[in-house]
Amino acid sequence: MSDYVVKIALIASIILMGYNISEFVASYKVVSEKASQFLQMAKDNAASDADLRRSNLLLSSVLSVGYSVLIYFSDIVIWLVAVVVGKLLITLLISDKVLIQVLHDRTLSQKNFLVSKYDALLNAVMGLVFALALVL
Repeated sequence: MSDYVVKIALIASIILMGYNISEFVASYKVVSEKASQFLQMAKDNAASDADLRRSNLLLSSVLSVGYSVLIYFSDIVIWLVAVVVGKLLITLLISDKVLIQVLHDRTLSQKNFLVSKYDALLNAVMGLVFALALVL
C-alpha cells in the first residue's frame, strides 16, 4: 500500500513491543496493586462485571483489529497476518479469563499472573519481529 501505512504499522509495532515489555517486567506486587485499584474504581463507579468485561473485550478487539489491518495493508504475507490475528485472539481470551478471575476472586492469582506475563513476552517478540520486517 502506501508508505504511510507502513510507517503507522511500524510505530504501532514499536508501541506494542514497548507496552508488552513493561507488562512483562512488572512484578506480581505491582500488578496486584493495580488490580486492587481497578476493583476499587469499578466499585466507586458502580460498574457491573458484565460492563467491565464488555468494555475490556471491545477496547481490546478494536486495538487488535486495528493492528491486524495495519499489518495486512503493509504488504506482509497473508499467513503472517493470520498468525498475528491468531495471537491477538489468544491474548484477548487470556485477558478476559484474567479479568473474570480478578472479578470473581477479588485478587489476581499467581498462575494467571504468569500466564499474562508470558503472553506479554510473546506479544513483545511479535511487535519486534513485525517492526524489523517492516524496516528490512
